[in-house]
Amino acid sequence: MSSPKKQMSHARRPQWLVLASTTAAAVALSAAACGGDDGISQFDAGSSGQPDGAGSSGSSGNLGIGDDSGNGRSDAAFNADAACAVTTVEAKRAPASLLFVIDRSGSMNCNPPPTTTSAVCEQFPITADTTKASKWTITRNALKAALAAMPATNSAGISLFNTDDDCAVLPTPGVLVKPLDPTQKTALNASLDAVTPKGFTPIVGGATLGYQYLHTTPSIVGKKFLVLITDGEETCAPDQQEGFVTTTVQNAGLVGIKTFVIGAPGSEENRAFLSRMAFNGGTARSAACVHAVSPANAGDCHFDLTNSGVNLATELNAALDSISREALGCEFDVPKPGSGTIDYGKVNVLYTPSGGGAARSVPQDNSAGCTAGADGWQYSADRSKIFLCGNACNTVKADQNGRVDVALGCTTVVR
Repeated sequence: MSSPKKQMSHARRPQWLVLASTTAAAVALSAAACGGDDGISQFDAGSSGQPDGAGSSGSSGNLGIGDDSGNGRSDAAFNADAACAVTTVEAKRAPASLLFVIDRSGSMNCNPPPTTTSAVCEQFPITADTTKASKWTITRNALKAALAAMPATNSAGISLFNTDDDCAVLPTPGVLVKPLDPTQKTALNASLDAVTPKGFTPIVGGATLGYQYLHTTPSIVGKKFLVLITDGEETCAPDQQEGFVTTTVQNAGLVGIKTFVIGAPGSEENRAFLSRMAFNGGTARSAACVHAVSPANAGDCHFDLTNSGVNLATELNAALDSISREALGCEFDVPKPGSGTIDYGKVNVLYTPSGGGAARSVPQDNSAGCTAGADGWQYSADRSKIFLCGNACNTVKADQNGRVDVALGCTTVVR
């Protein structure tokens, strides 16, 4: 992140550039051939819903889910004890795979502001006050907490940039993306504990090879997310940034990879690039967020943790919690009956809070698209999946240990 680093970056051509260019071309060709891989093409805006439901991770007002008092819906609740044959099956949530692409450049040694300002850190990337946490320590601890809270149905891996105290990145993550069982969580924690920040910031190389890995690894299934965490700007191949953010990031989205971006203190002068990366990666924090090319220090589509007065630890934990909830998603498989065929007019969705209480019915709502105001559930175009929409989705994502069931056999409750 220092000035010498910026000067050296123009003289060096990192070896990963050839591979990165090949990767970008391969992803572009795949996107063009598929017209949207991983089921993306099945979603018809305004009619059939979308993968992650609608709304933010928080919820308020009408939850779109019935309760014992009848609140939260305008229809009669589904009654599993009614005089109709019912088969209730716990819904299988679509798996999510996350690759954390993490900055380990020398500036991560610094204490965050106000102990060390970003300007001072750029010149002297050291831990000025060893009694206080560095940016790396805060990042490591927040990631450990986020990974510990994720369900075992999710998969995660870690890729660090750089990998040689200079500009190198590797096509294979340090920790491969695998289901989050105890063994995988131990490996992820050990990887984070082994890091000593040093070297430069090859954002483009690290993210490009991350996309390649997520796209080409057969064992990685379901929804795919690349989560970039950085405290700076590209210092190894700045001339590659524009093509990367306008082409590579968008093409990754076309093959089903969404991109979350977290900018820690030190990335103030890179807000525009990081914001465009989040916007083009399909994770803009609002439809009206700023994602212009210039000025370089303006942009807020990503998780921008650089503003004055921000407590880095608190805000980073909140950002990772939000990303975890979004990755959890609101997409469920329609269960297959033991025999015969499904009567799609006799399918109901139930939600049981993890804190206890009776199951609550979630009405079907086709009054609008899943992202256009629907509050309930909808089928995918081929009716193989169920998507929760609006506040119904928000409620379920906020309750990671809650249960969703699909009941077959009684007339569908419709909003």
